[in-house]
Amino acid sequence: MISVVEVLFYFVISTLVGLFGIHLIIKKGPLASKFLGLYFLVFCLRIMTSYFATNGRILEFPHLYLVASPIHFLSAPISFLFVYFMLFPARKFRAWHAVLFLPFVLHAAELMPFYFGPFENKIKEINLVLKYKSLVNYPGSITFFSPSVLTTIKVCLTTVYAIVSFYIVLNFILKRKVQYKSNRFIFGWLLSFVSLGLLSILFIIAYATGLIGFNNLRFSYTDLLMHLAAYVNIFCVLYRPSLLDGLTFNSLVFRLPENDRQAEPGEEVERLKKYEAYAQKLESYFANEKPFLDPDLSLDKAANKLQISTKELSRTTSYMYELGYPDFVNSWRVNYIVEQRNSDKQWQSYSQDMLAELSGFGSRQALHNAINRLHGMSPTQFLKAKEDHSSLSN
Repeated sequence: MISVVEVLFYFVISTLVGLFGIHLIIKKGPLASKFLGLYFLVFCLRIMTSYFATNGRILEFPHLYLVASPIHFLSAPISFLFVYFMLFPARKFRAWHAVLFLPFVLHAAELMPFYFGPFENKIKEINLVLKYKSLVNYPGSITFFSPSVLTTIKVCLTTVYAIVSFYIVLNFILKRKVQYKSNRFIFGWLLSFVSLGLLSILFIIAYATGLIGFNNLRFSYTDLLMHLAAYVNIFCVLYRPSLLDGLTFNSLVFRLPENDRQAEPGEEVERLKKYEAYAQKLESYFANEKPFLDPDLSLDKAANKLQISTKELSRTTSYMYELGYPDFVNSWRVNYIVEQRNSDKQWQSYSQDMLAELSGFGSRQALHNAINRLHGMSPTQFLKAKEDHSSLSN
């Protein structure tokens, strides 16, 4: 008979987490929230199906045997894409992201004949599992790879995703210290999440290789780690729902106060709100990916990346910043130089030619023309004024 603890562990809590995941998937929000919702839903399915595969219940529910197997190929890419889109909220879902789910699709497809096949085949396979007392080391024959090889593939893929996720979070923190300062909580959350992923990998490897005497027909403590990771995510989302909007970035070009923005004749409120949304995407794109460092960044390139028309992008910079698109880009470049010189002493020793090359201007003359147009002085005078201001501020 199932105990109260088992009901809570395997079904009640998992169901609540799964329902919360469905809520995140169907509600309007960024891609990161969708993948977090999928993560919660997969978590729910894995925990529930694990109940029917442990403590000798396999024989009682033969129709559910191997139902969870393809799900193991889902957790890792979903977790990775959640982390990826949290760090890069401006990016879109691309074809290469879909390729990550190919192992899940192929494995699910090869198991379809077994799922809908004769009942006797399921009993035969389960009896092998019970005979060898293992879900890994038994001579199964219903999949292209043997159970042990298939498990190795799952562990290897999960390990790769966990390491890559940890790397991109850590690398992001080390390279973008300015963003880290304004996003300490979110980075703490992501580091906890990817660290738990790495820890669960160590347990899985130890269990699969028998290093800690694991009997994989009984309760697995990796399930507890899965619960812990899910609880960390739920706590963070409920504590600060705005986290799912992605990182808070520091824009190098500030918007005009609302009262100072000039609407053109016939522009309705809804259109002006669109410009605000476009400005948000534009700032996120510039802050996260730094496209302004490309000397050839044209209006067409930026508009294509943001998936808006060139006319709308040009109007956005005019309405929101009172700057033409070229001046908007050059303002980012100029302010990027100022920011780098304040945070990296080596930049203070660079020549104007070097500063122009590193900031996307391409030439000293382009740097001179931009600063003269935007600030009415030479680069030397401008940088000196910024140094004096920084000294006074400190």
